[in-house]
Amino acid sequence: MKKINFNINLNLKIVIFSLTSLFFLYLLYLSIPSLYDTGRVQKVLYNKLGEEFGLNLSLSSVITYRILPQPHFYIKDSIIFQDKVDASNEIGEAKDLKIFISQKNLFDKKKINIKKVILSQGNFFFNRKNINFLNDLLKKNFSKKKIIIKKSKLFFNDKNDTIMFIYSISHFDYFKNEKKNKKQIQTSGKLFKLPIQFNWEKDLNTLNTTSNFKASKVDIDFLNKGFFSKGKYNYENTLNIMTNIFKTNYEKSNNEINLNSKKSLIKNTPITYFGNIELSPFSFKIFIDAKEIDVDYFFKNTILFNEIISSDILINDNINGIVNIKSQNLHKIKVFDTADINFNFEEGAVNLNDSFLISDKFGKLTIRNTIFENNTTTSVLRGELSLKIFDINYFYKFFPVAKKKRLKRKFNKINFNFTLNLINSKFSIDKINFLDNKDKILHSKDVDDFVEENYETRFSFSNSVLFKNFMKKVIISYLDEG
Repeated sequence: MKKINFNINLNLKIVIFSLTSLFFLYLLYLSIPSLYDTGRVQKVLYNKLGEEFGLNLSLSSVITYRILPQPHFYIKDSIIFQDKVDASNEIGEAKDLKIFISQKNLFDKKKINIKKVILSQGNFFFNRKNINFLNDLLKKNFSKKKIIIKKSKLFFNDKNDTIMFIYSISHFDYFKNEKKNKKQIQTSGKLFKLPIQFNWEKDLNTLNTTSNFKASKVDIDFLNKGFFSKGKYNYENTLNIMTNIFKTNYEKSNNEINLNSKKSLIKNTPITYFGNIELSPFSFKIFIDAKEIDVDYFFKNTILFNEIISSDILINDNINGIVNIKSQNLHKIKVFDTADINFNFEEGAVNLNDSFLISDKFGKLTIRNTIFENNTTTSVLRGELSLKIFDINYFYKFFPVAKKKRLKRKFNKINFNFTLNLINSKFSIDKINFLDNKDKILHSKDVDDFVEENYETRFSFSNSVLFKNFMKKVIISYLDEG
């Protein structure tokens, strides 16, 4: 028995020694690249990054070889150029660059096989002049090996080098999916302070493309599909904003995009629209015809506008255009029959100026001098409402006043200064003026005092009784002063 135990112990020691020796030899093998000449490694990696990934990377001589977590070269302060011809055309920089390599054949530095590349702590700079770099990159063959970008920022400037937007990259990778024979891009990060996800792919068999954008904080989901046929692309996309669905068909022609839709919905109400987008300089005109507008729904969901305004996504001098919405049916509004609403985008600001509601009997309500303001806690819409009265007797049906009072003072128009809180959808009246038929202000100290005394009053669109009682008291104050 003792002899058997001796043999077992001996065999166990031999096994442990053999495994230890093999592990030691394995570590020695993995350490071989640390003996490479730095200059030669720099040249080999530069060539392979260009050949396999289409990248023109200027690698610094500060190259460190590391075994863990996987064998890789760590390089500090690399610079990315648009092409090899113009060395001054820098488009990016990476503070940290990791090039992971295969463990096969480490004896020959010329046969280094790159598995994946990770860039982090980088900055990328694009504008209208070098945007072709991205287009060319998409057209090139993708490597089946991933390029991953982490904790970096992408800056896009206009022709005057003014920053249009900054995309903070949490994760970005692009590669060729060999099983599906597709090019793929996947990224997540923050755009204008909004967390977003974006995926893009191109089927190499059909050449069709698919892209998907999501901003969950504001409940936006955008799906775009490109269909290649007869040498050109036709596109269709679906934009979901909360419960609203916009389905658009469009095509590109030179510097212009023409679009239309016949199957879109705003809260289950069918709408149609058409328009065009000029790409350089960037501008747009979109015209929407809605069967019905649910104004109550709009006021209940102003928090969406608050998220967009507070994100600073519209603070951009290069955003110019108009979205016009018309409807012949206003849901839950008894006073007005039709609406013509303008969302005007003017050099980084948005307003609702020159929008109006009309009733053939009651009058015309015009929106003027509006501005969205972003505060630390909330966003508000400030502006003026001008009510031109067509039939004063019909007007008094909504704001009943004794007939003997009506004769004291006349007026043809009422102007309101208002503030709408985009968080709770409540509005306040800041000032009221009565005007005659020549737009002359008919001053009333009693009205000014009443409005000031009720400055803290906030109205909800869904509760019109409170506002009607308020307006009735305002009108009586004005008439009694006469």
